[in-house]
Amino acid sequence: MSTASTGTDPYPLDTRAWLPVFSSGQTLRASLREVFLRAHEWEGLAIALPPAAAGVMRILYAMTARITGLDRLPDGQVDAWLDRRYECLADGQRFDAAAVDRYFDQHAAGLRLHDPDRPFLQDPRLAAECPKFSGVNKLVMARPAGNNQVFFGHFTDAEQVSLPSAEAVLHLISQLYYGPSGQCTPRVVDGQRFGNTSAGPLRRTLSCHPAGRSLYETLILGLPVPSATSDAEAERDLCPWEHDGRLDALRPAATAPGTRAQLTARQQHAVLLTPGAESGTVSDAVITWALRTKRPEEMDPYLIWDELKDGTRVPRYADADRALWRDLDGMILESRHDGRRPPVFDTLTGSQLPEPVFRKLHVVAYGFDQDGQTRDRTYFSATTPPIFRLLSEAEDGKDAALAVAAREARDAAEKAAWHLTTALRSAWREYTLPFQQDAKKDKDGPWPAQALAAYWPAAEARFWQLLDEGDLTAPRKKFGRLALDAFDRVTASVASQPRGARARKETRGLVASLLSDKP
Repeated sequence: MSTASTGTDPYPLDTRAWLPVFSSGQTLRASLREVFLRAHEWEGLAIALPPAAAGVMRILYAMTARITGLDRLPDGQVDAWLDRRYECLADGQRFDAAAVDRYFDQHAAGLRLHDPDRPFLQDPRLAAECPKFSGVNKLVMARPAGNNQVFFGHFTDAEQVSLPSAEAVLHLISQLYYGPSGQCTPRVVDGQRFGNTSAGPLRRTLSCHPAGRSLYETLILGLPVPSATSDAEAERDLCPWEHDGRLDALRPAATAPGTRAQLTARQQHAVLLTPGAESGTVSDAVITWALRTKRPEEMDPYLIWDELKDGTRVPRYADADRALWRDLDGMILESRHDGRRPPVFDTLTGSQLPEPVFRKLHVVAYGFDQDGQTRDRTYFSATTPPIFRLLSEAEDGKDAALAVAAREARDAAEKAAWHLTTALRSAWREYTLPFQQDAKKDKDGPWPAQALAAYWPAAEARFWQLLDEGDLTAPRKKFGRLALDAFDRVTASVASQPRGARARKETRGLVASLLSDKP
């Protein structure tokens, strides 16, 4: 088993520069305290690891709510909370420096990454409760561990490569929010030994965040309406770094006591980092189970919620092959019959925000394409242009007409892709059937994939162009034309051959029918 380093550097996250931010086109690293003192100067976070960014945003939202006093509803009145948020977003606003210093002075003890008693978002008991550590490779999702193959770098269990603490904290957050289910490093609590865990609360999801002109605006815009209606309720709604109580690993999991705890204290994994001999490094880690029961399901405010046939709501899964604009209607439409937009978007209409802020409102999404257990495919991030037009008329439960048109355009684009794929599959079979030794082998051929690789980027560019122009009428024809162009380009190489020309003629009509006035 690894032993803790005798180094004395606690790596205080409130004063040590570790968090990447964008500043005038450059990437800087800042401490948590500096992030809040200078958030109005910076464009946003510059975290290259999307699952870490999604987790960090939730942590920053929880801190923002406490610093601004937006962690409670005055007298239970949502309108009063919205008025206070409006004031915070007014031109020239920034975080109050005294409130920032007061918050971090109060909670500095819980913000030390390598503190022996209260390490940030970690459980120091694991040093005694785990017979062996997991290895630092296990902490980094892009590194292979155990018997997994090498894809992203030549790392092996026999030669663990230390991490800078500034990077390790980001991987720590990624594990807590997106960690796998199933087998894990064994942990013994009160004589009971278990070696399996449930998945992290955001595993395989698409996390959608409203964004403004500065990091300050982004943090205020992303605040969900709090559940606390009194000072007493707000004080019970604590984040892990705000108290020294340790989780009872064998007790059944309870519902989060409030919005801030829901954002920051729903992890299923327990982690402990081992500081390296060199200051500011991590040489080992243990990743294991935190609770024997799965936490109760709660509606995360940044996820799109789809409704199954039995009425159950599930978060929309991240799909690396699906561009963000195809989920735009799921983010903005309130009156969806098949689910619910992220709750944080419910209070982002024109009447609830200052006009300059509202006009620049856009969305940043973080996705991690994973299965529900252990396989990680890839992670990604995406940003939309300003979407204020789509929300400008969304009052009294009615969606903006343009937002409804955006959904219809997305439907038309996906139907055009289906026609394109179906036609090219048929064309390939017609063209190659006499030459195939095995009719089942490569029956679809390369044409559908080649055409879709050209069609979807063109469809996305066309969608944003039409949205910017405010004209999403007749989407069937507009996206049908793109599909027909893709069909013609992919099959052009065989057009001069009799069999190729016949295959094109017999199947092209399925795509060309989209240009007809008849549905």
